[in-house]
Amino acid sequence: MVPAFVEPHRVTAVTVDGPGDFARGNAPAGWMKVEDGQLTHGRSAAARGDNLRGARTACVRPSRAGHRIVRWLLFLPVLAGGCASDPSEETARLRGDLAFASGDYEEALAEYRLSLRQEDPGAEGMVRVAHAYIELGRVDEARALYDLAILEDSSYVDQAASDFVARARRELADGDRYGAASAMEAASHFRPGVLARGLNLPLARHYRDIGEHLRARALFLSALGERRGDPDLLFETALAHLEIGDCERALGFFEEFGDLAPRRRQEADTHVGRCAFQLAEEIAEVLDDQDAAEEALAYLNLVLELGEPRMLLSRAWFSKAEILASLGECTAAVAAYHMVPASDPAGSGPLSRTARQRADEIRFGEGEGPC
Repeated sequence: MVPAFVEPHRVTAVTVDGPGDFARGNAPAGWMKVEDGQLTHGRSAAARGDNLRGARTACVRPSRAGHRIVRWLLFLPVLAGGCASDPSEETARLRGDLAFASGDYEEALAEYRLSLRQEDPGAEGMVRVAHAYIELGRVDEARALYDLAILEDSSYVDQAASDFVARARRELADGDRYGAASAMEAASHFRPGVLARGLNLPLARHYRDIGEHLRARALFLSALGERRGDPDLLFETALAHLEIGDCERALGFFEEFGDLAPRRRQEADTHVGRCAFQLAEEIAEVLDDQDAAEEALAYLNLVLELGEPRMLLSRAWFSKAEILASLGECTAAVAAYHMVPASDPAGSGPLSRTARQRADEIRFGEGEGPC
């Protein structure tokens, strides 16, 4: 399969009964989590093609899972001296493996590509080339080679996903969030929705910063599953929902933020007020029963109670008055209409004039409807 000295990451499947809820620490069906560790081999190294083949490989035994590259660096020179008498018998793939073990990935890539042309090693050889590309940070080329290898042998899917996750970790450690995002997108190409502990939050912030809010939201939710009690992360997750217009869920996260950090609750007031007003307006557009009207009123009362955002207070009073009038609560409606000019920054803007007119119509019985 891949050189025995290459340590992939362990890929653990996650199964759930339904689509799941990231905010509760679950992932939708078919998603995976990638954790640090080693990929357990289901077959022997020889059966998977991990042993180094060719004239010099007869005395090379498969290494145990977990052997480090440094051990190969110690053993390979010995094996090279004791297993062959003629250097010309080396295959391109073996030369590539030796270069890979020594960290010369450019040389390894050249030899592996030569092996593809001369020796036709099939999917196993393509994976070796992909490994070299990954080590060199050439994600697109590695992805293309893995695509070809998987067409020939689908068992390489998990290997591909774990390799790209490993690359993403290295990119992030080097401070390259774009590189990490590119590697994780390649991993998701092979395992849609692959998750990697420790990568979700920095990648969520990366996608937020470049305006890809849907991707950011999913990653914030995944990160929240790892750190549910973090008020800062709850706040960021709530904002991510605001960016995509999901005010209802945003309010839930803001409420949880306020419960965890009561002294910081005011930080969310403007966002909560704007969100509550938006929900009230959406409900008011389709009012068809008393329950809907009362729900809209509850959201408007939240805006008015918070007093934020101030620029929406006059509109909140006006919307509340309209709903009260439609319910036949005429006195309360007149009182709400009178609050519109008092909270209108313009003092005598068009909304204030309309509110006074509506209040007069109710007082003198000139309006339509219950009032």
